[in-house]
Amino acid sequence: MMDTNMHSIKDKEDVSKIIKPDIIAIAQVINSGDEDKMKEVHKQMDGRYTTNIPNFGKSMYNYSEDYGFNYNYMGKKALIHNLRIMKGRLEGYIYNFPIAQASVPYQDIHLNVPVTNTNKINISLSFKDVRQQIEDMPGLTEKETSKLKDKINELEKINSERISRKKKWEKIKPIASFVLDKGVDVAVPILSLIVQMKLGL
Repeated sequence: MMDTNMHSIKDKEDVSKIIKPDIIAIAQVINSGDEDKMKEVHKQMDGRYTTNIPNFGKSMYNYSEDYGFNYNYMGKKALIHNLRIMKGRLEGYIYNFPIAQASVPYQDIHLNVPVTNTNKINISLSFKDVRQQIEDMPGLTEKETSKLKDKINELEKINSERISRKKKWEKIKPIASFVLDKGVDVAVPILSLIVQMKLGL
């Protein structure tokens, strides 16, 4: 009995030794303000943990459960947001590390979901999240906020329409052009929604 307990503790310590340097690396790169280095560290963490920690990419910008992260539209603000979530998840993972069989039921509960349903859930959550992000942006006036939320509502409506990809894109194009004129902070989350819509078709 003692041997088993000691073995479990050692496993936790080993995991801690592996993950702690990554937590430090994330904190350092956020403080550096260097966008290229942030993207490099983001990709490293993505490659290392997305397949090993359930729901690792959830609530992060430009993440699709089926396709992973899309780095094409990922700017500095999105990188910082994602890296902070990654840091928190890794810190939590150290303290709640599921040893051996303890991880199996957790994964079963979250992974036994049909892919088609998962796509719809992710996109639905994203619309809600992006509306909240626009609401929380301090640089926007009440009128601008309202107009952008209307555009997100339009996207949500287009997403649910049973029409061809080409027709959807014709409807989406003016919205994409509109948000691109509003600056990077506004464009990134809304464009990430558009990317997810296209992937989900």
